[in-house]
Amino acid sequence: MTDAGELEARISKQVVTAMKAHDAERTQTLRLIKNALKNKAIEKREPLTAAEEQQALATMVKQRRDSIEQFTNGNRPELAAKEAAEIVVIEEFLVDLNHKNT
Repeated sequence: MTDAGELEARISKQVVTAMKAHDAERTQTLRLIKNALKNKAIEKREPLTAAEEQQALATMVKQRRDSIEQFTNGNRPELAAKEAAEIVVIEEFLVDLNHKNT
């Protein structure tokens, strides 16, 4: 199994685990990650390398940090909290990728 397939398989397993635990937010975030990686691979027309996966996840984190700033400035703390929770889940996989690349 390639590294790309390995990450996707891990995410898929965690989606099932989150669904069984009735953790809707985590399930949704895991699906967002999976779709983002799949879309990048489709765009590239071949499987992503570990570095490309890492870049895609880092981009997702950056987007959410920008959103948190916007929501905080717009006095929408509940939306900022949702984005912060998504960052925690995304960073789990980002940290794993960083360890594999070192």
